[in-house]
Amino acid sequence: MKKEFDNYIFDLYGTLIDIHTDEEKEGLWQEMAEYLMANFGVSYKSEALRKRYVEICAEEEKKLKAKNGADFPEIRIENVWGRLISEGKSCCEKASSDTAAACGNTLDTGESESNVFATVDLESKEIRNLCIFFRESSRDKLVVYEGVKDTLDKLKAMGKGIFLLSNAQRAFTEKELEDTGLTDYFDDIFISSDKEIKKPQKEFLELLVRKNGLFVDKCVMIGNDIFSDVGVAFKNGMNSVFLNTYDFTEKKIDRELSELGIKGSELMPVIAGDGDIRSILPGA
Repeated sequence: MKKEFDNYIFDLYGTLIDIHTDEEKEGLWQEMAEYLMANFGVSYKSEALRKRYVEICAEEEKKLKAKNGADFPEIRIENVWGRLISEGKSCCEKASSDTAAACGNTLDTGESESNVFATVDLESKEIRNLCIFFRESSRDKLVVYEGVKDTLDKLKAMGKGIFLLSNAQRAFTEKELEDTGLTDYFDDIFISSDKEIKKPQKEFLELLVRKNGLFVDKCVMIGNDIFSDVGVAFKNGMNSVFLNTYDFTEKKIDRELSELGIKGSELMPVIAGDGDIRSILPGA
């Protein structure tokens, strides 16, 4: 890359890590129902569990959006599982032995939200293990892209700042960073579930810049998504690199840049059509 920067801010999934998950994977929700019974003593039928999980995710997002006014809120997955456990316990306590196995209904409307988490410590090791089990059960691919570690090593050797700005759940991502050996490369890690907002929300990148005392014109955002990664950089007046790791067509890329008002601007991203991260290195 012709232009050199002091600080390199990376997206994670699809940029540094190639991952694939499927929350509709056959047998997943039966596994989760069995895990909840074995570890938390709550009984769900698999389909009821899946349905309620989706509903609670939507409810949590709506509630968070009303709270913080963000266009792009990011919930914490721990809250979802905490509610599922509490609702399951409430249901099973009220149900007869004949109907306990059919748990999956919501709490009575008269039950206060403060009671939902009364018996669940969302910061506990048990909840963390539950989240990791769910993630790993739904995941069938987790590999670091070719050239990533070599590129990060070279940037470190040049004295560059290396940061992570990821739309992700800490409950999932923390361990995946450890498992792939990437954690120690970063000077700071910003995960959207911690901040309750996600890319392309302008403030998400803004928080990272402000906390670390960075100058926007000395930074570059690198990611594989025009809307989120290039979009959040554009909103902050920052340069960006688009790594085409998913083989999008030139037509699609051009259309998205146009729709966001980026095409033809001074902040047009550098486009690595082959998705090779090594192209971001100074002089590459």
